[in-house]
Amino acid sequence: MGDPMRPCLVLVAGGAGVGKTEVSKALARRVTNAILLDKDRLLGAWVDRVLRASGEAVDRDGRYYWQDVRPQEYRTLEATAYDHLELGKVVVIDAPLRPELDNPDWVGRVRRECERREAGFLAVWMMVSPETARRRMAARAEPRDRWKLANWDEFLRRQPYHPPAGAALILENEDCESFKAALEKTLAAMAAATSAREGSTP
Repeated sequence: MGDPMRPCLVLVAGGAGVGKTEVSKALARRVTNAILLDKDRLLGAWVDRVLRASGEAVDRDGRYYWQDVRPQEYRTLEATAYDHLELGKVVVIDAPLRPELDNPDWVGRVRRECERREAGFLAVWMMVSPETARRRMAARAEPRDRWKLANWDEFLRRQPYHPPAGAALILENEDCESFKAALEKTLAAMAAATSAREGSTP
């Protein structure tokens, strides 16, 4: 377990099957004052219940999810993160976040919210080839992936794997060696983000 860091919001983002959860958990283990906010662990069952109650398919690909459910899901995640920053935590969010990181207004707003709390900010994008992602998704056999696997070309068109504009750190996670490298690079970038914030504090 490493030493505590100054507060920092770390977004571990990427498409389905890229290994966001494994990297996020590893980061949380390495930083003493880190807290992990896994979107699916925190809100997945709630989202599934809302979708069922609305007569929708239990996936994350329908219009109702994207227009009505997802915005509230992400607002809840973001508000929880700010609460923990104010408590002095390093907050690691594990979530896809592609539309958000493609939106400079969203990125700028979140960065300012972190600055208001004297916290660092780091957006990480995890990369694998679409073939690796498809293999991992088939192996985990989760209901939320059924539509993706059954409509693979359409899924890639809607949610491509290439990096969004707002990602500051882009890392590959194809195998064990690239996972280890991604973890060390992220920890180094977190330290730099918090050091830069410390240097800007009067």
